[in-house]
Amino acid sequence: MTVRSVSWTDAQRVSSLLARVSATRSREPAALVSAMGAPRAGAPAKAAPAPAKAAPKDVPKDVPKEVKEVPRLVQTSDNPADRLDALVAWTLDHHACVGAFVADDNGLTLAAHGISEAHVSLVGPLLSALVGVRSIPGVDATAGALWLGAQMMSWVEARTARGGFCLGTVGDEALSTRSFEQLKEALATTLRGL
Repeated sequence: MTVRSVSWTDAQRVSSLLARVSATRSREPAALVSAMGAPRAGAPAKAAPAPAKAAPKDVPKDVPKEVKEVPRLVQTSDNPADRLDALVAWTLDHHACVGAFVADDNGLTLAAHGISEAHVSLVGPLLSALVGVRSIPGVDATAGALWLGAQMMSWVEARTARGGFCLGTVGDEALSTRSFEQLKEALATTLRGL
C-alpha cells in the first residue's frame, strides 16, 4: 500500500463543497462599534427588561446536573463494515451531534451518516498538518475541534499498523473532554482485531 500525499486534494473542490454546507452569511460588513448613545441600524426598540426568574426552591444550587451515562460500545461482528456502522450509530445515539463519520488518514470515508463530503475531505489534510504538532512533547494531538461555517467538527484519531483512522462528529458545539475519551475508547474497540 502506498501512502498518498495530501497534494492530491483539489482546493477549489473543497471550497465549493464547504460553500454548499456552510450557512449563508451576509456579505455586508457589520459595524463593530457605534457611537455612544446612537441606536444601531435595524436594532429593535428597547423593551422593558424581563423579570428575573426565581430558582426552584426544592433544588439546591450546589447540586450538579445529572450526567447521562454513556454505555461502552460492544462490537459483536467481525465484518469491518458492520463494525464501522455500529460505531457511527453508537456515536449518533450517545453524543451531541447531527452527523458522524469514520475516515482513514487520507481522508477517505469509511462510514458516515448526516455529514457532507466536504467535511470528511478535510480530514486527510488536517491529520497531515497535525504530524508536526504530535512531535511536541506533552501535546496530545489525537483529538480536537474545528469550526466549519456554522457547525463544529470534533474528531478523535487512532493509529494502527494499517495507518491512522479518525472518528468525527459535526454538531453545534465541540464535544466535552468526557465525550472525547468515550469516542477514543469506542474507536479503539472498533479497530481492534481488524
